[in-house]
Amino acid sequence: MPAQDHLDALIQDVLHGSRDSAVVYLPAMEQRYPNNPSLIYLKGLLEINGEEAKDLFTKLYNTHPTSEYGDDAVMKVAEYYYAAGLYEHAAKWLKKMPIYYSRSEHIERAVKLFLNSLIVSGHKDTAVFYSRVFKRQFPHLDVDGKIKDLLKDFEKSDQEKENAKEFASKFSAPEVNSIEILDETPLANTKANNTPGNYSLQTGAYSVRENAESQKINLIIAGFSARINELYKSNRTLYAVRIGHYDSRENAQKVGAQIKAELDINTIVITNN
Repeated sequence: MPAQDHLDALIQDVLHGSRDSAVVYLPAMEQRYPNNPSLIYLKGLLEINGEEAKDLFTKLYNTHPTSEYGDDAVMKVAEYYYAAGLYEHAAKWLKKMPIYYSRSEHIERAVKLFLNSLIVSGHKDTAVFYSRVFKRQFPHLDVDGKIKDLLKDFEKSDQEKENAKEFASKFSAPEVNSIEILDETPLANTKANNTPGNYSLQTGAYSVRENAESQKINLIIAGFSARINELYKSNRTLYAVRIGHYDSRENAQKVGAQIKAELDINTIVITNN
């Protein structure tokens, strides 16, 4: 099998959850093709440290921007910053997609994340401006609908945070934090109850599943066992990103400190129901 075909096959294996073959073949291929852009992308996919993975994807974009995986690398870097809450950094990377990779399969997601990054970082007017630009550039995308939904979700999120703060001021439980959606009831299909460990970490609860998926992926890339629990609150479904099951609050807090140090993501300790 030609080297490029072999690399592409290994990349597809990793993207579909099978890492074993890639781990075996990587050292030999790295010696033979150290600067191959597909190899750099594969190394980034295999890297369990989120910061180092981000650096590899950045290197791929900087050295081989026109390669087959150039757009994928840009999205990986952008999603890293987005999940870490560094929305202005995320916006700078996501802006590259409509400029340089307008035909990418990721363009719809890139546009949405770009607009949302601007909104949550306090640049709503800029987001509205770019939504008009994208409407002309991508007439097949429902940009008007996306910007309206994002603004609506942002307003709801602000209101939820205010409600959480008000609740926390009345009931001063130590684990209450503005990133937690309080008084949540798990849906019947939530699997957390079947796993031992009384405590988990939560990084946030989102009304848009795509946002939760983005953060979960970046936590997994960084080596943390992340999952999404669906929660039911006020006749709405929320998607909570949670990590691990721990037998004590102290053990959970240690992992939370590690996540903060490596990814700059705040966590709270929650009790599994």
